[in-house]
Amino acid sequence: MKPKHKFNLIIALVSVSILITLTGIAASVHHCIKWADYCKNENLSATVVEFSQNMIFHAYYWMGVAFACISLMATMALWYFSRQQNLHPKQTCPTISTQGSKFKKLQVNVYTNEITMEGLSQKSRNQVVTLLDYLVKHPKHKISFSELNTVFYENFFDGSQSSKRKISNLKYETNNVLKNMGFELVRLSSDQLALVTKERN
Repeated sequence: MKPKHKFNLIIALVSVSILITLTGIAASVHHCIKWADYCKNENLSATVVEFSQNMIFHAYYWMGVAFACISLMATMALWYFSRQQNLHPKQTCPTISTQGSKFKKLQVNVYTNEITMEGLSQKSRNQVVTLLDYLVKHPKHKISFSELNTVFYENFFDGSQSSKRKISNLKYETNNVLKNMGFELVRLSSDQLALVTKERN
């Protein structure tokens, strides 16, 4: 449920609770007044009159306590949800319509080893195409060096200098394929690659 709907639901529940409480208080006061009229009857003993007066006092007292508690809870609930809305205002997602749609335009065919972007197609070797296929489908378009072992084959990257050179060559080949397509394979850290968008020249 969206925060706005939750906030409206809380307001509605609090309003109904307060309305029921006020209705209950009004009905109680009405019956207490009727009971006070009965107490004026001279046929009632002093003990009954005293008991009824104490009962009315306690009824008013606990109704007041209940109303104060409900009012406090309602105030706290409204304050909490208004604070949540201020801390987390409604946001739009402009990046989804720009970068996200651009990634969707990059078509990778692992069967024909072709990469296509808006009518421009390039062929490359299978490892480059396989890597791009993984990065395009990954939510963050990133991959660590160790994850390359699951994308390609076991021990593709073992931390050695030769495996690092393989990754550098792979990065170079990938960027050579992507140079006119608005994408670039970059090294984010010592052990992570990412596919990012760039402005065309």
